[in-house]
Amino acid sequence: MPKNTFRIYLEKDKETGLVAARCLEISAFSQGKSEEEALKNIRKAIKLHLETINEEVAGKKLIEVEV
Repeated sequence: MPKNTFRIYLEKDKETGLVAARCLEISAFSQGKSEEEALKNIRKAIKLHLETINEEVAGKKLIEVEV
């Protein structure tokens, strides 16, 4: 699978100290006790999301559109 680059939004919760990670291009969310852990977890979430999408679209027609 080719490597892709995604933009990740990180936000630390002031009450819990947990760091939330959100991928801006796809609906993938995760968290961790630190930025490093949150990034590690969001990478896993993105990989799983992409694997699932690839399985779902296998054999289907793919069209790119400009918006």
